[in-house]
Amino acid sequence: MAENLNGMNFNDLVPKVSQYLSKEDVGEEGVILTIRGFKREAVKGDDGDEEKIILHFKEPTFADGGIIKPMILNRTNSQLIGVCTGAATAGEAIGKQIVVFNDPTVGFGGKITGGLRIRKVQGQPKTAAKAPQDIDDSYVPF
Repeated sequence: MAENLNGMNFNDLVPKVSQYLSKEDVGEEGVILTIRGFKREAVKGDDGDEEKIILHFKEPTFADGGIIKPMILNRTNSQLIGVCTGAATAGEAIGKQIVVFNDPTVGFGGKITGGLRIRKVQGQPKTAAKAPQDIDDSYVPF
């Protein structure tokens, strides 16, 4: 007997399988991931292979056991890594944690499609300035 496909939505009818992280992988709540490094790779596109910067993570799997794939970086997310981690260079960002999430307001090609975005991990303490070593703290006026 033939399978009835009439009730399936088009995304499920022919699912997209990618070797890179997608918005469906992380959801709107997002996932905290640790930056392992960056690599330039050829990515297949509609017009052939294109060189892209790929962000790799230290975590191998999600809590549910799904594999965490590398993420193709665009200019916005690249800049967000610096803003969210305080790193000035890619090397300084290695080992820092970020939240990768699906932002449903992201647009592409003039349409709202949703897409991957990066934000700072909440609850991270700010770095306190070091106290000068020559201060006599034996007397505190309060």
